[in-house]
Amino acid sequence: MAPVNYLAGVDEAGLGPILGPLVVGGVTMAGPEGTAPWRLLQKHVCKLKYKKGKVRVADSKKVNQGPHGRQRLEETALVFWTALHGEAPATLHDWLVALGHDLAPLQRCPWYESLDLELPRRADRDWISLTGELVARTLRKGDCELLDISVLAVDVEEWNGLIHDTDNKSKAHFHAYSEVLGHLLHGLFPRVGKDDACSLIADRCGGRMHYKTDLERLCPDASVKIVKETPGTSTYSLQQAARDITVTFAERAEDRAFPTALASCFAKYLRELMVECINRWFQERIPDLKPTAGYYVDGHRFLNDVQPQIEALKLPQHRLVRVR
Repeated sequence: MAPVNYLAGVDEAGLGPILGPLVVGGVTMAGPEGTAPWRLLQKHVCKLKYKKGKVRVADSKKVNQGPHGRQRLEETALVFWTALHGEAPATLHDWLVALGHDLAPLQRCPWYESLDLELPRRADRDWISLTGELVARTLRKGDCELLDISVLAVDVEEWNGLIHDTDNKSKAHFHAYSEVLGHLLHGLFPRVGKDDACSLIADRCGGRMHYKTDLERLCPDASVKIVKETPGTSTYSLQQAARDITVTFAERAEDRAFPTALASCFAKYLRELMVECINRWFQERIPDLKPTAGYYVDGHRFLNDVQPQIEALKLPQHRLVRVR
């Protein structure tokens, strides 16, 4: 059997805002050695700029820009979800269930009680279905496979709990990050043969340079060796029996690896949907309320606008506003 090249990526969205969740995404793919997903999927996928009839796989901040950015982000996420699972989820609730989320903690927040947002929000469902099938078919023709999509939302109450437990934003961030990182690694080790190549490329967690101890905690049965640790890139070799996985944390990892760019888009799309739930709930109660993306300055403007509602309904502010 010919060697297989496994490639995985992890990225997050929403570390900076004061409202809404931090979301971490992860994607795993496999194919013959030398396969370049952007090139293989070029009939259906673009990278550097949007092209009509294609989905853009790139850093989610680039995809989600301009008046049509949200639609293009949605198309990217739902096309690839369809390529793996055969159809797009019908609602946000259904997608969170499919992703394995425990909804009970979320639904303690009144703005998440129903999670009934219909999907897609802006894109055409038939187009998503067709393009997802075409992407899946092209992957099969290239002997490639989309193996796993993992997206984890860490909402405000859980985030505040992590800050309380660690008293450190960087540690809280990596704790959330490592949930998806560990999930992908534990899924890869049983698959990788001794002749296979396997790389996981994750976007760097802030200014953190050293990850060896964290990787040893995530994979206690693996031997973790430092390949290099520099300000821009930290690379490690994880060995377990005859299996070897290279893990790299790098700046602008979305530009380097297709799965990392795709993970970025999934993370951003889920965050956008959950922030939409917050905006919609408050807008139903406060006429002419301007929506927010939850970042510091506008997030505080939004909180000032909704403060009378928070006080009148005795809303759980620790579930709405991050402490850091």
